[in-house]
Amino acid sequence: MFTRSILSLIITLVGLQFCLAQVRHIRLEPGTYPLKDVFEMIQSQCDYTVFYSDEIVTEDMTLTVDSKQISLDYLLNKKFKDYHLAYQFLDKKILVISDLPPSTLEQMRADKIEGQINDIKNQPLPYATVRVLKGDSIIGVTVANELGRFNIALPSDQRLLLLEVSSLGYKSVRKSFSDLDRTGKLKLTLDIDNTVLETVTITENRSPYVRQADRMIVNVEGTMLANGLSTLDLLQRSPNLWVDHNGNIRIRGNQSVIVMIDDIIQRMSTEQLAEYLRSIPSENIKRIEIISNPGAEYEAQGLGGIVKIVMKKGTNDGFKVILLARYIQNVNDPYFNGGTLFDYKNKRLYLSGAIAYTKDNQRYKTDYNIQYPDDSKYLSNTQRFKDLNSYNARLTANYEIAKNQNIGLQTIWTNSKSDQDFHTNNAHQMRGDTLYKTTDNVWKNRPTMVNSTFNYSLKIDTLESNFKVIADYLYNDNRESNHYRMTAPSSPAPYIYQNLSPSTTHIYSIQADLNKKYQKDFSFATGVKYVRTKRNNTVERNNFVEDNWQLDSLYSNQFIYNEDLIMGYFTLDKKINNFSIKAGLRAEQTFINGLSVTSSEKVKQNYLNLFPSIFLLQNIGKKGASIHLNYGKRVRRPSFKDLNPYTLQIDDFVLIQGNVNLQPEYIHRIETGITLKKGLSIDLFYSNTQDKIVQFTTQVNNRQIKYQSINFKNGKDYGSSAFFPFTINSCWRVQSNLSFFKSEFEYGNINLSQKVFEGSLFNFLKVSKLFDVNLYLSYRTPSYIGNTKYADQFYSSVMFSRGILNGKGKITLQANDLFNTAREREYSSYEGTIINFYQKRPTRTFGLSFAYTITNGKKFEDKKIIQSNDEQRKRVN
Repeated sequence: MFTRSILSLIITLVGLQFCLAQVRHIRLEPGTYPLKDVFEMIQSQCDYTVFYSDEIVTEDMTLTVDSKQISLDYLLNKKFKDYHLAYQFLDKKILVISDLPPSTLEQMRADKIEGQINDIKNQPLPYATVRVLKGDSIIGVTVANELGRFNIALPSDQRLLLLEVSSLGYKSVRKSFSDLDRTGKLKLTLDIDNTVLETVTITENRSPYVRQADRMIVNVEGTMLANGLSTLDLLQRSPNLWVDHNGNIRIRGNQSVIVMIDDIIQRMSTEQLAEYLRSIPSENIKRIEIISNPGAEYEAQGLGGIVKIVMKKGTNDGFKVILLARYIQNVNDPYFNGGTLFDYKNKRLYLSGAIAYTKDNQRYKTDYNIQYPDDSKYLSNTQRFKDLNSYNARLTANYEIAKNQNIGLQTIWTNSKSDQDFHTNNAHQMRGDTLYKTTDNVWKNRPTMVNSTFNYSLKIDTLESNFKVIADYLYNDNRESNHYRMTAPSSPAPYIYQNLSPSTTHIYSIQADLNKKYQKDFSFATGVKYVRTKRNNTVERNNFVEDNWQLDSLYSNQFIYNEDLIMGYFTLDKKINNFSIKAGLRAEQTFINGLSVTSSEKVKQNYLNLFPSIFLLQNIGKKGASIHLNYGKRVRRPSFKDLNPYTLQIDDFVLIQGNVNLQPEYIHRIETGITLKKGLSIDLFYSNTQDKIVQFTTQVNNRQIKYQSINFKNGKDYGSSAFFPFTINSCWRVQSNLSFFKSEFEYGNINLSQKVFEGSLFNFLKVSKLFDVNLYLSYRTPSYIGNTKYADQFYSSVMFSRGILNGKGKITLQANDLFNTAREREYSSYEGTIINFYQKRPTRTFGLSFAYTITNGKKFEDKKIIQSNDEQRKRVN
C-alpha cells in the first residue's frame, strides 16, 4: 500500500511539471558590460553556445543593466535592436546576425527575393545565412528556415549588389544579382567544404578535471588524455579511481564500481569488461564522470560508485573505421587481441559498433599452506595453464524521428571458451603420518551473454527538458564443469569425480525518466523503474564408481531465484549565485523468492527502503575552486549465488558454500572536500555499513577450508584522498592519486581494524616530435577483506607511442609490471586455523599494439566562442 502511495506521488509530480512555466535569466551585477562579455555569460549560465562575427559584434558595443537578473528573451528581443542585431535559435546555439531597422528597410524596399537552399544531395539545408552585400557593406541579412527556405527584402537600387549564402561545413556561394534567374524562386546549392575547421581549444588553460556537486568530470576530448591510451588506461589515470593489473576497478581505494557507457550499464564479467575497455581508444572518449556517492536518480544497489563513460558521436555524414591489433608476450605464452570499431552517419541515422577477438594463454603458480589446531598441515603446489578464446561485439543504432525525438537500440554480445588445466601435488601431514596425493583437474567455462537496450528520448522544450524511456534485456548462459582425478600412493585406484554447474540468467528492466528545466538555475527530475531477475542454477556432483557416474546428493543442488524491484525517485537541482544544491529521494521495493529444489529450502525476502541523497557545492572565486559536501544511502543485496544453499567442492581441501540467511547490507556515506584550479582536489569520506557482507574463511572437520559469505555486524570506513595534477614544463605533465583510509569490522568477538595507504603516479612526457611516453607507478599497503589479509602491491608500467602514416596510424610499445612484483598473497587466521595462499600470474609482460583509422566523408567541429570551458558548463543528468 505504501509503495502504491509513493508511486502515485511520483506520477502526480511528473504531471505537474508539464504545467509549470519556464523563464530563463542571466545574472549580471548592475553596470556596463561589453556585449561580447555578455555572450560569454550567456554561455556560462545557460545551455546555449553563441555564434557571431567580429564584423557584426564590435568591441565598442556595450550593455548597461540596472538589475541583477535580466531575462534572456528581453535581452535578445529588446537590447539587440539598439545595435541592429538579430538572432536565430539553432537547437542549443544562438546565431547573432546583423539587421537594419525595420523603418530603414521599408524606405529602401522595392523588391524581395525568395529562394531555396539545398546541399549537393538535393536535400534542404536548414539555417543557412543569407546576406545582401554592396561592396564590403552588409545591407540585409536573414537566416533560412529548417526547410532551407528564405526571403529577403532588397533596396530599390540593385546595382553592384551581391547575394552571399553560407553555412558551417559548406562552401559559401556568392552571386551577382545580374547573374540570378529572377523568373521564379531562386535555387542555390552548397557544396561540402572538406577543409577541417579546428576547434578553438586553449589546452594549457583548460583543466580536464571539473568538480560538480555530485561528481567529478574528466574531460578527455581536447586534452592530453585524448591520445595514445585505452579507456582502461584512462580510468587508471582518473581522480580517485584504482585499476589493478587484472582490470579490477575500485573507487576511494576499497569500493567496487558500476561502469556505464552512454547511460547503459555494462553487465559483463570483470575480465570481459576489462578487455572491452582495453579495446576502446581514448580518441573515442568525450569525457568520464566519476560518481563516488550516487544520488537518487541511480539504483541504490552497490557498495561503491558509478563510472560513466561518454563516447564521442559523429556530427556529419560519413564513416570512420578504427582497426586495432595488440600482441603481448605473457612470459612463455602469447596474448593476442584484434578487432575494429566503426561509426557511420547518414542524415538521421547514426550507427556505431565494435567487434573483437582475444586469445590469451597464461601459466600460473599457486601454493597453499594450511595449519590446523591439532598441528597437522596441508601443503600444496599447483601448476595451472589457462587457454582463453573470447569474442565480443557491440552494435548501436540511433535514429532521429524528428528534431526533438530520437530512438536507439544497442546490443552487446560476448562469448568465450576458457579451458584451464591444473596439476597439484599436495600433502596432509598428521602426527606420525603424511598422506600424499596428486590431483589433475580440467576446469571449463562456456559463458555467453546478450544484452539489448532500447531507448526513446523526447526533447520537451528549448531548455533541453527531456523525457526518456529505456527498456533493457540481458541473457546470460554459462556452461561450467570441473573434472577431477586424484591419485595417492596408498590407494590402488584413482578417485574420480566431476562438478557440473550450468546457470541461466534473465534480467528484464524498463524505466521512464523526466528531466524538467525551468531556467539555468533550477531543474527537477523524476522517474520510475521495474527490474525482474530470473536465475536457474544447478550444481551437480557425480562420483565415478564402478565404471559409472553416480550422483552425490550431498554436494548437488538446483536453485531457482526470482527477484522483483519496483523503484521511483525524484531530485531537485537549484543554483543560487555560486551555491548549488541537489537533493533527492529514492524508494525501492524488493521481492526475493528463492527455492532450493533439491533441499526444499526457501529464501523469501520482502522489504521497502528509502534512499535519500543531498549534494552541496560552493564555488570560490572565478578559477574553478569549490567546496563540496554530500550524503547518500546505498544498499547491497545478496547475490543469487551467495543465497544459493549449495556446497561446491573445489578439491579435497577447499569448499565454497552459499548462505540462505544472508541479509542485505546498508551503507551510509558522507563526503566533503575542496577542489582547486586545474583539478587539484582533497576529499574526506566516512561510511557506516550495517550487516556488512564479507567472504569469511573457516575450517570444517579439521581438514577442509570453507569459503562463505556472511553478515558482519557492521563496518566503518573513513579516510581521505587527494588528486594532484601539475605541469613540470610544456613536455612533462604529472598527476598523482593518494588515498589513506581506516576500516573497522565487527563479527561476534572479532574486531578487525586496518589502515591502508594507496598511491599512484602517472607521468606523461612528449619527447620532441619523436614519441610520447606514459610511465605509471602504484603502491598499496596490506589490507583486509573479511578475515583474510591481502599482501601489499607494487605495480609499474611504461608505454611508448608514436603516430605514423600521416597521423592515421598509431603504434604503441608497452611493458607491464617492470619489476615483476605483482602477486596474490593472502593470510587468514580463525579459531586456530592459519591459511597462507600464494598465486603468481604472468604480470611482467611486453606488448606491441597498432591502430589505424579510415575515414570517408566530411568532418568538422563547430568554432565556438569559449571552447576551453564548454564541457564544464554541461551536466549529464
